[in-house]
Amino acid sequence: MEKKYKVAILDDETVWIEAIVMLLERAPEIEIVGSAGSQKEAVELAVRKRPDLFLVDINLGHAYQTGISAMIAILDASPLTDVIVLTATESDKDVVDAISAGAIDYLQKSNCELLLPAIIRHMNKEFSPGTILAKSYASLRRENIARSLTDQEYQVLEQLSQNASRTQILETLNKSESTVKSQIRSILHKLGVSRTTEAVSKLKHGGVHFSEEVMESDNEPPKRRP
Repeated sequence: MEKKYKVAILDDETVWIEAIVMLLERAPEIEIVGSAGSQKEAVELAVRKRPDLFLVDINLGHAYQTGISAMIAILDASPLTDVIVLTATESDKDVVDAISAGAIDYLQKSNCELLLPAIIRHMNKEFSPGTILAKSYASLRRENIARSLTDQEYQVLEQLSQNASRTQILETLNKSESTVKSQIRSILHKLGVSRTTEAVSKLKHGGVHFSEEVMESDNEPPKRRP
């Protein structure tokens, strides 16, 4: 008999546990080995069942514990278990915290239809991060890129991202041609590219390749942050 892929669930909402179980029962190669509503229960389940994968909600609703701390405890108790975050939030901080704690993917509950394909990818050792994870990573990259430029350089790059001509940039920013040329050279150097089109692409997409679907919803340059 072929060994099944064992999955456990950590969520403090019974309705979500039931929904996830119903979803995963469609895949005969997956076995749900149990569910937990707290960190303590999750660790006990991890030790007892040694699941291949733990689905973790990082918003447990307990003042004294979080899904992040539970994830760390699960991985300490069962190092060979992988963790995928399935939660309602999608802030960059939550994504970074989850990945830093050891999660291999991050999905939003509103996109539950992506869960089974994500699990199957990981079963087959095919790493392909969820849309939220990929977009959040690119968002952080874009912010770092923006911070590496001076305010004047960022204004020039933002004009370039809007397909402004050299003449339009000079008029809009009230700069001399020599100043703009100097700032463009500095931008290319700081971003490690040789052409302005590459600099614009790096700003828009953070140097990360997306599918067309992801790019359509995330095609604006980031706002300059102080």
